[in-house]
Amino acid sequence: MPRLLELLRWKLQVIFAWKPTRAQLLPLVLGVFAIAGWGAYANKASANRNLAAEVSLFQTERNGFVSRQKELVLANIDLTREWQAKLASAREELGQAVAARDTVKGQLGISQRELVASKKRLDQARERVTETGSIKPAEPSKKAVSKP
Repeated sequence: MPRLLELLRWKLQVIFAWKPTRAQLLPLVLGVFAIAGWGAYANKASANRNLAAEVSLFQTERNGFVSRQKELVLANIDLTREWQAKLASAREELGQAVAARDTVKGQLGISQRELVASKKRLDQARERVTETGSIKPAEPSKKAVSKP
């Protein structure tokens, strides 16, 4: 182990003792810059490939979202049409109910007038009974006369 340390120390001394000339230094510096430039280019190209992959992934997701949005718009249109049909049906039923109510109101008015007329006849018959103390023959009603 001590021998290995001596050898390592000697190589380090040799490397640090080297004093290059300008002719030796210029290719060395240009080589270092060339390697650094190609490394930066490779790094940038790799980053561009990653970005291109992400862009294609985002485009796929966007296309999926666009198709989903189209489906939702179509579903919304279908629901709107369905609710409009239900609303029209409900309005029609409401119109029929109002017409039936008006008919029943008219019949109710007629029935009430008939009831009032019947009460009058009943009151008149009771008055005749109380006046004479006996029952007089009733006058024939108009409805009884019209029957065949």
